[in-house]
Amino acid sequence: MFYHKPSRNTSRPSATSNRDHFGFLLLAVVLLLLSSCYPKSVDYQFGWTTETVSGAVVDQQGNLPNTNTFIIIKEYYGQFVEFDGDSPLYTPRARLVRPDANGHFRIMFDLKASRLELAFVASGFEMQRFRFNRQFGVGELHYDATLEATPAWREHFLLQVGPFLENFIIEQRYQMPDLQQLHLGDWLAAERLKLHRSSDS
Repeated sequence: MFYHKPSRNTSRPSATSNRDHFGFLLLAVVLLLLSSCYPKSVDYQFGWTTETVSGAVVDQQGNLPNTNTFIIIKEYYGQFVEFDGDSPLYTPRARLVRPDANGHFRIMFDLKASRLELAFVASGFEMQRFRFNRQFGVGELHYDATLEATPAWREHFLLQVGPFLENFIIEQRYQMPDLQQLHLGDWLAAERLKLHRSSDS
């Protein structure tokens, strides 16, 4: 009499199945990390790496500020030379952009840069800054800048806005284009003239 040994299912999960499970796990981790990194004013779309930052500039009522508004962009480029025990070295570059007629902006994030900083400037409003490090899994970042009008514009301009903008004219390491530096100089001169006239009245 012959004894028939029951066959065992020795099949193992395929490599494709393992990769799918790993992909879902990685996506879940990315979603969890992103949801904890950004405030409610920031939204994002998935992608391989961050390429664009878009949004709008509005006042506290959700309207376009009724004054000249522009954005200073600083992009930071990592240097290849790094010494043991030292912090990473970055080279900053700066440029200026303006929102469109509806207050919207769309900024291309240079793929060679690792960090981005935006400064939203408008006469009579507090300057607002936004910083972002390029991240895996975020293709486009959406950020709406809500500017707050300040009754202490004179002090805010003299102590913060003016010195901040003058730095891009004096410091050539930012490599801001000449026409944009000229615009900053004209804007600063016009603001100082308005403040001088208001103090004399």
